[in-house]
Order: sequence, then structure tokens, then C-alpha cells
Amino acid sequence: MSATTAMGFDALFEIGDMDMFLNKAQEKCRHKLRGKTFAGMEKEDVTQEILIKLMSSLDKYDSEKAKMSTFVDHLIDNKIKDMYRKCMSEKNLSVVNAAQIMTTDHGGDESDGTDMAVVLGHTGFAYENFEFLTDIMENMRLNDREKHIFRLRTSGYEFVEIAAIQGVSKARISQIWKGIRAKYEAL
Repeated sequence: MSATTAMGFDALFEIGDMDMFLNKAQEKCRHKLRGKTFAGMEKEDVTQEILIKLMSSLDKYDSEKAKMSTFVDHLIDNKIKDMYRKCMSEKNLSVVNAAQIMTTDHGGDESDGTDMAVVLGHTGFAYENFEFLTDIMENMRLNDREKHIFRLRTSGYEFVEIAAIQGVSKARISQIWKGIRAKYEAL
């Protein structure tokens, strides 16, 4: 282990060892991206975007305002949020068309018409939108009930209809939806 490997961002930046500085930033990115998914983007692509942003922002760093490690942390966190937003806008996520939940009837006597199937909306972008919707649900760490409500709501169901499906009050669905929105905004 070389002496520069154990150094922090501040020391590496001060001595000008940009290779080690960027390697350390890359490891920090990988750590922060662990467990996260981006629809249509590899984690390495996200890491590269972050490193490019870091390199282009170094001239804006002011050592009197914050330590370099704080600067790097904030930049990485903010760029990850930007990448989520970028994924959403690029996918033109019209969630109503991304995935639809519909009742299926298999034609047998055993079916009571309550079996649910996920049906993709538009051809072409349907898979990407569905993949993106799934990524959102996984990154928000929704439980099964919240995922079901999320799918129904984004498919165009009203709170009253979802409440009837779930067997709870409209107010309870509204509370759960507020929790889902809070998790989404925390991304």
C-alpha cells in the first residue's frame, strides 16, 4: 500500500496526485451506487458521468468554504440525483403508459376475475418504461403493498378504486401514497 493510497481527498488534491484522487472518487462513487439501479444505464456510465462532473468542477472548489472531501461527497450525491432525474425525463415516463395492471380471466371456473397481470403499454418503449418503473420501486424500497398501490395509481386508478381493491379506506390509501411520494422525493 503506497503512502498516497491512505491519503484523503484533501491531501491528494493538495499534492496534485490526480490519478489517486480520481481513483478514490471512483471508489466512493461505486460505494454510493451499491444497491441502486438506473434504467438503461450501467453503474459504470453513471460513475463516469460523476467523474467528468468532478473534473469540470474542481476549479470551483474553495478550500475556505469546505473540505475537499465534503465537496466531493456533495458533488457525488447531487450528480446521482441528477442522473435519476435525467433517466426519468429521457424515458419520457408517462407512467400511465409504462405499465398497466389489468384483471385477467383465464376462462376457468376457479378464476374469480381478480388475478392481476402486468401489461406493457406502448410497443417500442414499453420495456424501457417498465424497467424504469421497476427501478424506481426497487430504489425507493417499497414494500409489497406499496408496490401494488404504486402500480395501481400509476395505471390511472383513483384512490377510491384502489381502496376498494385493497379493502381499506380512501384516507388510508392517501396516507400510503403520501409515504410513497416522500420516499420518491428522498431519492
